[in-house]
Amino acid sequence: MNFERAKSIILIILVGTSIFLTWSIWTYEPEYDPFEQSSEFIKIKSDVQIVSDVIKPVSILFHGNGQHFQTSNPVEINEMEKEFSQWRFSGIKEVSVKRLQRKFDDFVHEDGSIEIKFSDDIPIALYKTVLNIRDKEVPEFSFDRILIKQKDISGKESAVYFVSYDQEKIYQGMVDSKKLRNFMDSFYRGSYDEHPEYTAETINSKRTLFVPENPVEINRFEYYIDDLDIGNLKNALFNNPKYVRQEPVSVGEEYTDGTRLMTVNKDNYLISYINPAQKSKGSSSDLLQKSIDFINDNAGWEDNNYRFAYMSENEQRVVFRLFVNGYPAFNESGMTEIEQIWGKEEIYSYERPYFSLASVLPSEGSVKTLPNGREVLNQLKSKENIDFKSVEDISVGYKLNKSLDSKLVTLVTLDPTWYYRVGDKWFIVPFEEGGDQSGLE
Repeated sequence: MNFERAKSIILIILVGTSIFLTWSIWTYEPEYDPFEQSSEFIKIKSDVQIVSDVIKPVSILFHGNGQHFQTSNPVEINEMEKEFSQWRFSGIKEVSVKRLQRKFDDFVHEDGSIEIKFSDDIPIALYKTVLNIRDKEVPEFSFDRILIKQKDISGKESAVYFVSYDQEKIYQGMVDSKKLRNFMDSFYRGSYDEHPEYTAETINSKRTLFVPENPVEINRFEYYIDDLDIGNLKNALFNNPKYVRQEPVSVGEEYTDGTRLMTVNKDNYLISYINPAQKSKGSSSDLLQKSIDFINDNAGWEDNNYRFAYMSENEQRVVFRLFVNGYPAFNESGMTEIEQIWGKEEIYSYERPYFSLASVLPSEGSVKTLPNGREVLNQLKSKENIDFKSVEDISVGYKLNKSLDSKLVTLVTLDPTWYYRVGDKWFIVPFEEGGDQSGLE
């Protein structure tokens, strides 16, 4: 083999090697560990909520000397939670209403007591993750308020009561009396001077509601909003996102993998997800816990303003509501609710907003004066289409309205309004046109 032929062979080898290496680089695909549930990919640690973040008291009532005072101040509620979450509970058991030798309603709203009220019944099996319960076994029950009574504090340990108002069930747990005395000194004794006075109204033989004696001054807010990433939601809700098809519809977009369907309503910033295969409902004793976990694992809460509002084990349905400065927010299109309905094994239906309140805007005349509670009661009693005896709650809330500013940026306005509840539905108190409820100061 002569020299020239050897050079040609070497050159051919080098060119071939170069072509192979170039091709290898272009076609290289690194291997990743497969993940079965894409929600792990998008979970944001700061967005994960625990039980004490989501299940919060909505109000605190103070009863004394025939008067009643109430607060929904989130700062004070958090301070109370911090205190009672450190108590050590023991000997939790049911208390017979007959043994109390008084009417159930009188016991709940008794003079010299603090009444810590929640939105709906909460299973103790879940809320014991917030409390420090020493008992190895705890009875199964639910409650919607915690009572601390001044007159029952004596000896080394005293009773704290867990009450289900609708079921008329009372359970008690024993707590160090010194802790309870300190609690009453910190929160009860100054309640007369620090909180607005409320009046009691007997709705029916089993229910008493409390409304403010004086007009309520409350701020009106306006916010810019941030959008939640639709792609993250799609990846979280569908097991195999790469097989999901996207199609435009009149309200926005639809995503489907042939079985599940996710609709994006761009008019109202809402996501609606349904899995028809799970239509038949199952049963679950940990319904509320798995509902919290589901949101944690599927695009999160977006902000930390959602609170547990309602649960129906029969329907396997759980609702979380937007709260702002301690008050619930409402919107007729569902823009303030996260709702889940569970099927036999998985989620059947999931509806939620895909926006968060980003930055509040300063606005002139932002303080609104609402009518006092007596005027609210008179309005409800005067309406023929309202069964007053069926009213289960009355509350100040925010009506959320959507609009565009001069630059076509989406705004939401939170307008203070009186609401009343029948069952799980909230309605605006129907004041006459031109009434105080619609007036800004």
